[in-house]
Amino acid sequence: MWKNKWEELREKRPSFGMRTRLIWAFALFTLAAIGILWALQTFFMDDLYEAVKYSELDRCAARLEKSLGTDTLEDDAFDLTQQYNICLSVYQIQNGYGKPITEQHARMFCLLPMVSTPALLQTLYQEATEDGAYTEEISIDSLFPEQQNPSGDRPRPDPEQNDRTRSIMHVQLYDTDRGQFMALFATELMPLSATVNTLQLQMIVLTVLLAILAVVLSAVISTRYTRPLTEMCAEAGKLSMGNYNVNFDGGNCRETEQLSTALNRAAYELSQLDKMQKDLIANISHDLRTPLTMIAGYSEVIRDLPGEATPENMQVIIDETHRLTTLVNDMLEVSRYQSGNQILHPTRFNLTESVRQTLNRYSKLREQDGYTIQLEADRDIWVDADETRILQVLYNLVGNAVNYTGEDKTVIVRQVLENDEVILSVIDTGAGIPQDQLPLVWERYYKVHDFHKRANMGTGLGLSIVKNILVLHGARFGVQSQVGKGSRFWFALSAVPPQAPEIPENQAE
Repeated sequence: MWKNKWEELREKRPSFGMRTRLIWAFALFTLAAIGILWALQTFFMDDLYEAVKYSELDRCAARLEKSLGTDTLEDDAFDLTQQYNICLSVYQIQNGYGKPITEQHARMFCLLPMVSTPALLQTLYQEATEDGAYTEEISIDSLFPEQQNPSGDRPRPDPEQNDRTRSIMHVQLYDTDRGQFMALFATELMPLSATVNTLQLQMIVLTVLLAILAVVLSAVISTRYTRPLTEMCAEAGKLSMGNYNVNFDGGNCRETEQLSTALNRAAYELSQLDKMQKDLIANISHDLRTPLTMIAGYSEVIRDLPGEATPENMQVIIDETHRLTTLVNDMLEVSRYQSGNQILHPTRFNLTESVRQTLNRYSKLREQDGYTIQLEADRDIWVDADETRILQVLYNLVGNAVNYTGEDKTVIVRQVLENDEVILSVIDTGAGIPQDQLPLVWERYYKVHDFHKRANMGTGLGLSIVKNILVLHGARFGVQSQVGKGSRFWFALSAVPPQAPEIPENQAE
């Protein structure tokens, strides 16, 4: 029940075009980009700024360790203060007391002289002893009461400035082979309110500009990339109405170009299929005409001539009736073979005798139209195959040869045994087939129109049926042809020993 309701909701859901979806995609992308910029430039500005400052103090502490106890300490300390805009004091610890070694300042006001009293230095040393380092965010008022003047000779900063300014002090202890050292690093956290206000104003302007740019770009890009699809949709509508004179233009995109190429190819194939189906309708009457003519001819002979109602003549009518049924079922046969639904029923039978009987049914055609169908076989050969299907192959090959044979109206059916394999060839003396068209003769509806000498010959399905039957049998087959000298269609089956005749029970005893 819930599944059905979900399907109903999906069917009722409005369908949006690609252009609308692109515009919405650009709008969402723009909003997401602006939101991220707003968050980074305003809301998280203080956090990011403080994280950078803490990281700078850690890098200064690591670089200073290499210079402790060396002659370059003074210069290296000065470089660090100038590079990172910090204040730096270094003490050598002796008997629990700190001896000043160097003190560098990057600005006029510095926090370090205010904490250089022995008592505060001792407190900072104790704090750093536990972990080897100590970091604290402090202000001047938190260290000194308002009545005190910690420096004595240094003027106190404006209290309003202290409220606005915060500082980070980092204490680092170093245990080296030259003794123990303590370094004090201080850096000022500048108030960012003015910077944030400036960035907010910039973000407002940027938001407006990005929104306008997103609308313009989405409109231009969606128009450019949906135009080929819209035009191809219109051409597809013409194609669906049976108009094959269409052209699909994919524009400049690789995907739409590939789609247009496939659609143009499909339109061409549909036009060819439509043409071949029309040819089929025009030509199928000829395939039906031969068995109908033979049935009518034999029936007239039996009616008009006394004594001609022989079993042989009646059998010809019956056989050609079956042949007519086979022709009508050709279309269904091709469909079954292509879908893989056809099943073989192999038996062991005398191939030579079956071929001989099949060719005898063309006697009326030889008498009326002067065709000569010769069988060249020096022995009887047995095979394991579906006899009905193999004879269908022979029917189609001989019928094809009769349609295309030359002025001598001669067709030769030749049987040859080679390496335990019987090769059955059907040879005509017609105009032949060009070499470049030989691989195509097995396709449905294929006919070499340029080499016809008689109009409306065959349905174009016979050789396709031949191919499918032989493929199911796993048989080798092929065609050899030379323009002006005729064609040879052949197939090969494995020869087997003759089937032992059944002995009646009374003779067996």
